[in-house]
Amino acid sequence: MKKYLYIIIGMFLLLFASCGPQQDAEELVEQFMEQNMREGQNISGIHFTDIDSTRFVNDSVVISLRHQAKRASRYQGNIKYAPDQPFKQLITTRVRYYIEEKEYSDTYYLDMDLTRVVAFKEN
Repeated sequence: MKKYLYIIIGMFLLLFASCGPQQDAEELVEQFMEQNMREGQNISGIHFTDIDSTRFVNDSVVISLRHQAKRASRYQGNIKYAPDQPFKQLITTRVRYYIEEKEYSDTYYLDMDLTRVVAFKEN
């Protein structure tokens, strides 16, 4: 009987763990992509890397990435970001996806609360 109880508790913990920050980050990035991709970009087969934190992206790098994003080929040039604030640490993830059977990859930088995309770059 104890064995089954441990199995049930273990399964519950696995289920609970899968609905955490990774899922929040993926939903945030997908929403950003939908809102900011150029018209006619039909995205399919989206795959994310595990989220990770980085301290190597400082405010000047964020400004540079945002400037480069204005020339991004798959995104609109008028992307609106939330107001600037000093960033000590960011969450990063890479996303791989397909548009008309051609594979693309982008890197996204998110705030630590996973509430907004701070910057991104096309790879």
